[in-house]
Amino acid sequence: MPGRGAWLTPTVEAYELAVKRRAFRRALRLDREPDTSAVLEYLRRLPEVEPHLAEQIDAEEHPDTTEQAERLMDN
Repeated sequence: MPGRGAWLTPTVEAYELAVKRRAFRRALRLDREPDTSAVLEYLRRLPEVEPHLAEQIDAEEHPDTTEQAERLMDN
């Protein structure tokens, strides 16, 4: 299925929630649950990041654009 994909926050907790909610199947539009064991193993090998640092990293990668959006709406 070219063009299909799913985004996942790179944490075991997010993975477990996605599995519980059957999000992989829904996002990838599959008839049955995919084998995602390789994803879990990958996530378990990632280094742990302190929660406050993770928020800081996320903010740097995804700056808040609310002010910019408000300016565009005013024009």
